[in-house]
Amino acid sequence: MNVHLKFNGMPILYKTLKKKKEFAMEFPGKTLGDLIRELVKKFGTAMKNALLNDKGDIDMEIRVVLNGKEYLIEDRMEKLLNNGDTLTFMGAS
Repeated sequence: MNVHLKFNGMPILYKTLKKKKEFAMEFPGKTLGDLIRELVKKFGTAMKNALLNDKGDIDMEIRVVLNGKEYLIEDRMEKLLNNGDTLTFMGAS
């Protein structure tokens, strides 16, 4: 599956993402959890520490917006994604 990712207000990832705030990513799987696991695999500990809490779920301080209109709140890791979706990750302000 191929999705477009945006990272806003997350300076902790500035160096890890080589100053890119937006990029497309292909990953195996269907859920946001699958995507997150692939991001951690690709970018390592910095991505894990920026996005996940101690239980391995997306930290509640991180806002996740699907296609610019749907804020993902509950059961975010299980959210089914579609090819071409845009996910915006926003740090707490």
